[in-house]
Amino acid sequence: MLRRCRDWDYRQCAIYMITVVLADRSTQALGKIAVDKSENGHPSAAHCELSDLGRAVAACWEAIPRFYPGIQIIAKEVMPDHFHGILWVKRPLDCHLGQVIKGFKLGCNKAAGGPLFAEGFQDTILFREGQLAAMIKYLKENPLRLAIKRTSKELFILKRDIEAPLGEAGTGHFSAIGNTALLNRPLVQVQCSRRYFAYRRVPKPGGGRKIARDQSGEPICESCTAEYRNRLEAVLSAAKHGAVLISPCVSDGERQIAREALLNGLPLVTMQNKGFSPLQKPSGRYFEACSEGRLLLLAPAAWPYQPGEKPMTRFDATAMNRVCQLLAGEGAAEINYHGMTPANIDRLALEAVAAK
Repeated sequence: MLRRCRDWDYRQCAIYMITVVLADRSTQALGKIAVDKSENGHPSAAHCELSDLGRAVAACWEAIPRFYPGIQIIAKEVMPDHFHGILWVKRPLDCHLGQVIKGFKLGCNKAAGGPLFAEGFQDTILFREGQLAAMIKYLKENPLRLAIKRTSKELFILKRDIEAPLGEAGTGHFSAIGNTALLNRPLVQVQCSRRYFAYRRVPKPGGGRKIARDQSGEPICESCTAEYRNRLEAVLSAAKHGAVLISPCVSDGERQIAREALLNGLPLVTMQNKGFSPLQKPSGRYFEACSEGRLLLLAPAAWPYQPGEKPMTRFDATAMNRVCQLLAGEGAAEINYHGMTPANIDRLALEAVAAK
């Protein structure tokens, strides 16, 4: 969470969303969440009632332009145990952005009478149109998301060593976030070749390419075949009739089908190729689906969490696809593993879900 954007000059003009967390998050020192509930008892709105220290933190953030006139404050959200803020570097800085955040934290330390925030900070840099509105929306909705998490606490807790049957292959072990009861329902595996669907890619800062998105943040389709549309229709129909979709979301088509499932309010189990961080939680549509019990995120137990992105290797993809096949049973997809022997395929899968 504290990694910087590779090859990015943090003195140059840009809009940044910054997150810092309390050194001791158990204190909830910056305030408390006040919740408005709907008729069914679920949170409908929420805000953070700031403590004196929370108000001091907010004031320190607003004071940044006094020390750095080339910076404009756009938004902030003080939470009980962390802080989000958005700032705009309008003129190139003489120092790294980290020095600006260090000064902000020193002011907060003075108000607290000692170290308040943990070392470092997490940043998100604005790179595309429409992203600023999404950033501001994220900040404003943060108190409500926390209230929902507390109401549906069991669905957001990281669970270790979840066991699931793999048919004749035995039992698999996973880390999980979400509704584990979805594994008890009929599963239908989503599998889609890269030939059938592809997102548009554009260059990204620091090298490489990334998925192009429109102003609302939705990925842009580059190509889509009739085979993809047939598979989408088939699996969504199965989900509407009681099945749960399961997918490693490796290919673009599999990711898009997962998005379509969430848009249609359908249940989904996904798998990732590394474990979860202790504080990890779903975001965006995944958050909403998780709070409603429609989502389960799985990670093979033998694959630990590691910061940053883990490159998707052929071995990872093979293992996850095979594990999904074993979990799905009769709902498994037919997959061509291109020259790999069944014994090697099963070995990769079972090693990934072996108990740690």
